[in-house]
Parts: sequence; C-alpha cells; structure tokens
Amino acid sequence: MPAPYPLWSLPKIAGISGGVLLALGCVEMIRLKLKSDSSLGAQNAFGGEVGFIGLLGFVAFSGLILYFLGDTVLMPTLLVLHLGAVLAFFVLTPFTKMAHGFYRMAALVRDAQRTG
Repeated sequence: MPAPYPLWSLPKIAGISGGVLLALGCVEMIRLKLKSDSSLGAQNAFGGEVGFIGLLGFVAFSGLILYFLGDTVLMPTLLVLHLGAVLAFFVLTPFTKMAHGFYRMAALVRDAQRTG
C-alpha cells in the first residue's frame, strides 16, 4: 500500500488507536506509581522509572501530535522533537527494566532454533 495512507486504512487505525492507548496507559502508570507505597520498591530507582514511563508517553503523544499537525509549518520542529524522544527511548532502554523484553525475546528465539 503506497503512502500516504488514507484515514480509514489499517496502518492509520492501528497507529492512532495504539498511540492514544499508549499515552493513556503511561498517564495511568505514572498515576499508579505516584500513589503506590514507595517503601516496596527500590528507593533510588523511583525517579528513573517515572521518567522512563513519561518519556514513553511523550513518544506516543508527540507521534499523535505529529500526525495531526504534520501538514503545518510546525512539522519540522515536531519531527525533531519526536525523533529525538524516540532516540532517547532506545538509548535508555538497556539501562531500565524494559531491557528484559529484548533479552526474553532473544532467549525464546534461541530456544526455538535449538528445538526446531
């Protein structure tokens, strides 16, 4: 399917709904994190965890804003902010709990190669 995609195409529907749900999920995760008992987790990791969730939410939010305002003169600035946030997210991921997902996927692929 050649880009740009029409509004009711599968890529647009999946992207917009995924972005909205991801942004709302990050807001809810931060709300729950702030409400939780801080003595149950690592005291010095609290700020980093909230910051990382906030960064993920900003990636989702800036992607949605870029989609809706991409045809305006704000597009270059919005694109720089969004891509900078995406880069920061991927650079910081190995230093967070999110790295577990990549290691788990690699272990599953390796196991499938061994048994398959």
